[in-house]
Amino acid sequence: MKNKEEKRNILKLGSNKSDILSVISQHGPISRSRLAELFGLSFTAVTHIINNFIEVGIVKEIGNGHDLKPRGRRSALLQLNEDYGYIVGLEITDIRIKSVLADFSGNIKAVKRIIFEEHNKDYLIGCIIESIESIVNEYAGSWEKIKGIGIGMHGLVDYENGTSLTFPSSEDWENVPLKSILEERFNVPVKIDARLYVATLAELIYGEGKYNSDFIYFNSGPGNGFNIGIVLDGKILRGNKGFAGQFGHLVLDPKGPRCFCGSRGCLVTLASPLAIEEKAIEAIKDGINTSLTQIYREKKNILFRDIADSALKGDKFSINLIEEAGRYLGLGLSYVINLFAPPLVILAGTLNEAGDMLLSTIKREVGLHSVPQVYQNVEIKFSSLEEDIAARGAIALLLRELLKKIAEEI
Repeated sequence: MKNKEEKRNILKLGSNKSDILSVISQHGPISRSRLAELFGLSFTAVTHIINNFIEVGIVKEIGNGHDLKPRGRRSALLQLNEDYGYIVGLEITDIRIKSVLADFSGNIKAVKRIIFEEHNKDYLIGCIIESIESIVNEYAGSWEKIKGIGIGMHGLVDYENGTSLTFPSSEDWENVPLKSILEERFNVPVKIDARLYVATLAELIYGEGKYNSDFIYFNSGPGNGFNIGIVLDGKILRGNKGFAGQFGHLVLDPKGPRCFCGSRGCLVTLASPLAIEEKAIEAIKDGINTSLTQIYREKKNILFRDIADSALKGDKFSINLIEEAGRYLGLGLSYVINLFAPPLVILAGTLNEAGDMLLSTIKREVGLHSVPQVYQNVEIKFSSLEEDIAARGAIALLLRELLKKIAEEI
C-alpha cells in the first residue's frame, strides 16, 4: 500500500517538476521537506525528482537546513547550480542596449552598454548582435556554457512568436523576427518580450512583489519608454496581445506636441525624460537663464541627470521642469489609481533621479485628482531596485522557459 502511494506521488510530481524548479529558483535555498509541504507530496516523491535534478547538474545541495531527517541529521538545502551555465540578458531602449551576463542562479557577472548612433533597422540589429557577442567573448570565454538569451525590447512585441512589431524611433523597423534571427545566429534559445513586461517581472520577483501581490509599476525612460505594469494577485496583466500598459499615450493636452503614435499631447510628450531634455535644450537656445547653459556648451547635450542635479542645487528653471513633469505624471497616475484602486504604486527608471522633489509633486497632484477614499489607501514609493533592472527581468524570463524545458526532458 505504501509503495502504491509513493508511486502515485511520483506520477503526480511529473506535472509539477517545472513548478518545483521555479520555486527552487525563486526561493532557494530550500529543503526537500519544505518542497514536499508546498506541493502536497511525500518526501520520498520529492527526493526522487530532486535526485534527477542533481544528477543532470541543474540543482545542487548546500549547507544544512532546519528540517530534521528521521535519524536527526539536518537536511541539506537546495538551490540552482550557478555553474550549470550562463544566460545573457538584454534591455533594449530607444537610446541604448544594456547587456548582462549572469550565472544560472541569476547572479550578475558582467554588464556592458552600447549607445545607439543611428536608428535604422540594419544598424540596430547589428548593435544587438554585437552586444551579445561582446559580452560572451569577453566574459564567458566561449559559447559552450551559454544556455540562452533573454531580451526586454523597446516598443510592441509579439511575445509568443518572438517578433518585434515596432521600434518607435526607427522608421524602417516593422515586424522584425528577432527571435529567429538571433537563434539562427547563435544556436541557443532566445526569449523576447516587451521591456515593460520584463521590468515588471523583475519587480515582482526581486522587489516589492515579494511583499505585495497587487501593485502598479511605472517605469520611465531612459528615452521615450513610459509605461505601466499592472500586477493583480501576483500576475502581470497583459491585455490583448500583450499590449496592456500604454500609459505614456494617455492624452493630457489635445493641443500639445505631436506624439510618435500620431496623437497630440500624450503623456510621453510632456513628461518623459526625453521630452524634458528637449524642453531644456530648446529653452537654452532661446536664452533662458539657467545653470544648464554651461553644461550644454561643454557637452552639446543635456541629459535628465543634468537637470535633476541642477534642480537639487537650486536652479529654478530645472526645478520648474521637474515639477511640471511631476504634475503631468501625477495627473496620469490619478486616472490609474481611480480605475484600479491599487494599494501600491512603484516608480522606477530615469525620472527617479529627481528624488523627493519629483515624488512630492506626484503625490500632491495624485491627491488633487483621485477619489479621497481611494487615494488615502494607496502608497506611492520609489523602487528599491536599480534603474535598468529590465535586463535582470529578461534573464528571469528566459530562465523560466529553460527550467520548464529541462523539467519536461527529465
